[in-house]
Amino acid sequence: MRSYDYVIIGAGMSGVAFARLLQLSGIDDFLLLERGDEPGGLCRSRMIDGHVLDTGGGHFLCTKHEEVYQFVFKHLPREAFNRFDRVSKINVAGVTVDYPLESNIWQMPPERCADYLLSVMANGELRGLPAPQSFEEWIRWKLGDRIAEDYMLPYNRKVWGLEPSEMDVDWLHKIPRVNVREIVLACLCRSADASKIPSHGVFYYPKEGGFQRVFDAIAAPIMDRVECRAGVSMVEAHPEGGLIVQGKYRAARVVNTAPWPVLGDSPFLGKAAQSDLARLRHSSLVVSLHRTDVPTDAHWCYEPSMELGHHRDFFIPNYAPHSAKGGLMRETNLKRWSGAPAGSLGHFYNEHAYPIPSRDWAGAVDKVLNRAEAAGVFGLGRWGQWQYFNSDVCIHEAMRLAVRLGHTQWQHSIKS
Repeated sequence: MRSYDYVIIGAGMSGVAFARLLQLSGIDDFLLLERGDEPGGLCRSRMIDGHVLDTGGGHFLCTKHEEVYQFVFKHLPREAFNRFDRVSKINVAGVTVDYPLESNIWQMPPERCADYLLSVMANGELRGLPAPQSFEEWIRWKLGDRIAEDYMLPYNRKVWGLEPSEMDVDWLHKIPRVNVREIVLACLCRSADASKIPSHGVFYYPKEGGFQRVFDAIAAPIMDRVECRAGVSMVEAHPEGGLIVQGKYRAARVVNTAPWPVLGDSPFLGKAAQSDLARLRHSSLVVSLHRTDVPTDAHWCYEPSMELGHHRDFFIPNYAPHSAKGGLMRETNLKRWSGAPAGSLGHFYNEHAYPIPSRDWAGAVDKVLNRAEAAGVFGLGRWGQWQYFNSDVCIHEAMRLAVRLGHTQWQHSIKS
């Protein structure tokens, strides 16, 4: 049985980034086990009839962590990217407005603008009411009933495939307070401060290929340590110390980036973990490719209408000008997918798309992670930490874990 310092379960962005950080820190004795036919996870891309399609959904490089940019640009130089000022739209009850809605309600017809503005001014947060404990009531408390009912509630029903009343609020603590004065000022001036967009105000996208080019650049130096078609369902203690992975590999430590339920029978989790694992819910996503001749400057558009199956459109040539004209990518929750329409160019099914912050999910995750770490198994990334992390956050969490485990030389390497 071959022994390793680290066995990493999953070769998506989280696993590969952690492996590369180990390598940059002088740790070479590691192995990545990937259940799929190829690495990449949700960061994979395909070229179809000249169109660039990111098969795991919309992926862009944007982060508040400078060290993540340094890490990415060390592997794929900044010059290999186009830089964009984000343009995103929302279709609300037949009217298209800029994102975020609360800053751009002045773009609506006057009567509806007045209704939305009055609704925002009556929100529970502004009135000093305590924050609710369900996501649905939190949305109403934050933005008022009108924006909740026309946009936020239906959109979130479509994205998560779950009623917002069944979702928790633990994941919302970083969202800033709604500034009603700025909303009123935007309506009076009929303009919004673009610098105050809540996230992804500026983003990068590769000049060639799709987002997978970012993943491939990071993965290239460690690809000889990746075994594909090597799914893991069992991790157990070795009688002489360390861990046995899938009965074949011995590891001093294991880093798990796969969904925890696949390891549910592993003895280190124990029978008590079964109820916690059962609380970990996820959604599945279908990404489809279409043609459109609708002119727009938007990079993507949110679609809250329950009459439409999909929840978001991406206008591919607007962020990937090297892609064929007219390419349109759609994201649809599997529960709302009714099959590919006539004329579509292809679609891809992602079983594990978003971890769902359902009621009591945070406590369940904490219990699983604590049991795992006590056995030498560390959760990492969207699935290992069961949080809706974008790829930049996955990289940053890999950095945090590397430092916590005593591997810090990468910090000097990415600055050189």
